[in-house]
Amino acid sequence: MCNTYGVHASGEAWIFTHLILNVGEQRLPWIEANDVSIHYRLDGTSGETVILLHEIGGSLDSWDGIVPGLAKRMRVFRYDQRGFGLSEKVRAPYSIETLVDDLQALIAALDLKPPFHVVSLAASSMQALEFQARNRASVASLVFCNPAPGVDPARAGALENVAALAEKEGIRGVLPLMLDKSYPPTLSDRETYDNYRGRYVANDPVGFGLAFRMMARTNMSPLLAAITCPTLVIAGRQDSIRAVPVTEGIAKQIPGARFETIDAGHFMPTTSPGALLALLKDFWKV
Repeated sequence: MCNTYGVHASGEAWIFTHLILNVGEQRLPWIEANDVSIHYRLDGTSGETVILLHEIGGSLDSWDGIVPGLAKRMRVFRYDQRGFGLSEKVRAPYSIETLVDDLQALIAALDLKPPFHVVSLAASSMQALEFQARNRASVASLVFCNPAPGVDPARAGALENVAALAEKEGIRGVLPLMLDKSYPPTLSDRETYDNYRGRYVANDPVGFGLAFRMMARTNMSPLLAAITCPTLVIAGRQDSIRAVPVTEGIAKQIPGARFETIDAGHFMPTTSPGALLALLKDFWKV
């Protein structure tokens, strides 16, 4: 018997899969990876693969300003991490290892081929470090933007308090402690700021809290000295959260790392995409 698609019933499973995975020859932007639904984007059709890891409170949209410039010469992969953006809103605690398991499952599911150039922002530098430690032969370079590779145990309590406040009062309740300090509106045009703030306030408070609890108990700093691939560390001169000397100190722990500063705030892909893109293109010679 033929169904409404004009093929035999035995082909129904194939048709269903085809419709789920493709729309006009393009994959739908969600995929199951490590038992979580992940929202992702893959831009560019040739060149080596860049993996963009967003900040806590951010999403794949954080990289909008640099992706078009990179996608002309490279394949650019970005995604909303579990609990953020349009990815599944989880409720179970997780570790940095879980987040890297997510990334590796995505790479396998999408059949992305090495070498990989990994760009991280703020706390996602911890993921980059763990990913590189697991996959040294596959990682061609690392870029750390205003990195936070680990949390001193003395600061863990403060991060736990942020998590508890978000869970109790919602994201608006933590704005004075978080976004108001990390992203003053004067660092970019008003439309860019309002877009970022709107996405930030829309975060799931529980997922936000889980991310801060994860960060509070994680310190990947010992892995800095073991990095063997070319590495670029970038500090934002207008970053009020992580001072330039702190980021420079992190760079000095990485053998042969290149250190640069640009006029940017803490979330440099949003506040200064042009300057960041120019530095990335120079680093990779693309």
